[in-house]
Amino acid sequence: MDRPQHILVTGAAGYIGSALVRALLERGHAVTAVDSMIFGEQGLADLLHHARLQIRRMDTRALHRGHLTGMQAVVDLAGWSSELAAASDPAGADAVNHRAQVRLAQLARSCGIPRYLLVSCCSVYGFSSLQESTESSPVRPLTHQAQHCLMAEAAILPMATTGFSPSVVRLGQVHGRGSRMRLDLMVHAMVLSALRLRQITLDNQGLQCRGHVHLSDAVHGLMAVLAAPASMVSRQIFNISHHNVSAAQVADAIRTALGGQIHINLQGGAPDLHHHRPSYRKAQDLLGYRPQVGLGEGLHGLIDALDPGLSAEPPEARAMRWIHEVLAQGREAKAAIEHTAVFDRLPTRMARAGGSLTYQ
Repeated sequence: MDRPQHILVTGAAGYIGSALVRALLERGHAVTAVDSMIFGEQGLADLLHHARLQIRRMDTRALHRGHLTGMQAVVDLAGWSSELAAASDPAGADAVNHRAQVRLAQLARSCGIPRYLLVSCCSVYGFSSLQESTESSPVRPLTHQAQHCLMAEAAILPMATTGFSPSVVRLGQVHGRGSRMRLDLMVHAMVLSALRLRQITLDNQGLQCRGHVHLSDAVHGLMAVLAAPASMVSRQIFNISHHNVSAAQVADAIRTALGGQIHINLQGGAPDLHHHRPSYRKAQDLLGYRPQVGLGEGLHGLIDALDPGLSAEPPEARAMRWIHEVLAQGREAKAAIEHTAVFDRLPTRMARAGGSLTYQ
């Protein structure tokens, strides 16, 4: 993308989506932001009057050709972000986390949009005994969410043609300060526990390993894929991650960032089947992706963001809790959301709780 383009971003008001929208606008691009706003529009609130931003408050499954007119790229971040939500309604999750992505990619191709970027996740690797998991390593999806990610990848990448270049980014676990904060992400929940309880409790002795990446570096990786020549990224998968560390190592880094005096309670239990170390060497070598934010630096920023707001935790900051709230209370929960009209446009029961939510 050597010159400004018009890019459609789904899940645009979410934790990652709102950060990506800002980065695209800062680079001079025009953005159409699509989100059902189930979790409100806080993520984009300060951008509502931006001259190059158009916001569509709608479910991605309602998009049609007219909505894609004039776009040069689509970044698809929409989907249920909670595995618990996916497990509670696998059919609904499949509709939102798999079939909706496939439909949008097909629509983009039929409209002549040259670039499509699907945002997936590194949880598709499941448990790996390998030192590092590359994009060609075996995948062992252990959750509905990971399975749906793989199904979407498998359906979309073969759509590549001379004029249509689909790509996939598998993100590590994202953390860091954002305009639409989530408190149920692993690192965020651990920081909150340390701040509130002065302790962090870890199952399985904290041995399970994940790839972690700061929000700004995750966005940097997405931008690098969009900026690369289509011939380089078409039908390609890229891991975008950074630190491969165990839960116990994250907890120790949080304790260090808070100056000690945090008790780390290691508990037993069955081994965690999610254990992998994603390699981002391919993105580094081909795209020039080089993450900049160290774990300690990211934790300090996160602590500064969360500490002042400990007494005010909106329910929508925890995805699964908010979904249960919507389902359990029906109209009462709908009335608690500022823009309730969106629910009338969502076609399925669980879509009313999930809509166009953002991954991670």
